Amino acid sequence: MSTEQTTAWGDAEGRRRDILASAEHLLEEQGYAGLTMRAIAVGAGVSSGTVYQYFSGKEDVFAALMERRLDALRETLATVDRTLGIAGVLRAVQPQVTELWRRFGRSAAQWEAKVLSGGPRGKEVTGSAQVYRKTIKALGQALAETAEACGQVLIDDPALPHWVWDSLIGLADDLLLQGARTSRVKPAHLIEFAAGAIERGVVRP
Repeated sequence: MSTEQTTAWGDAEGRRRDILASAEHLLEEQGYAGLTMRAIAVGAGVSSGTVYQYFSGKEDVFAALMERRLDALRETLATVDRTLGIAGVLRAVQPQVTELWRRFGRSAAQWEAKVLSGGPRGKEVTGSAQVYRKTIKALGQALAETAEACGQVLIDDPALPHWVWDSLIGLADDLLLQGARTSRVKPAHLIEFAAGAIERGVVRP
C-alpha cells in the first residue's frame, strides 16, 4: 500500500497519520515480522528517516496503533448506556474488541512482551502501557456503574476487569476463527451466551 501523498508539507500530524495507516496495513497483511521501518516508509510515501523522526522503532509504531484503538474503546466504555445491563454493555463493546483482535491478535505476544514486561521502553510504548491500564480501569468502572444502575453488586476483586477483558479477547478469537461454527453455533448466539455467562461470573448472587 502506498498512500499517494495528499498530506501537505509541514503537516506533522497528517504525516504521522500516513505513517500509522501504512503500518496498520502492513501489520494486517504481513504480521509483526513484516512491520519494518523501511516498509512503513514505502507505504506512507516518505523516507525511512522521516519515519524515525516520529517513532524510534517498529515497537513504538505498533504501540501507537494499539494506543489508538484502546483510546476509542475507552471512549465507548465511558459513554455506553448503563441501563443495558452488564451483558448488554459487553455486547456493545464486543465489536470493537473483535476488530482490535483481528488487526493485532497475531502480534499480541510481541506487544505484550514489549508493553507489559519490564525493560527499556520508548515513549510510545510507555504511553501505550498507560492507555492499556486506563482501558482496564475504564472497563472496571463501566461494569461497576452498570451493576449499580441495575441494582446488582459486583464481586470485589481487583482481578475482575482483567478476567472480563481476557474473556472478551477469547470470545473475539473464537469469532474470528469461527470455532463455534464447527458445532453449528451462530456468532450472535455465542456472543449472547458469553456476555450472559460473564455477567453471571462477576455479579454477587
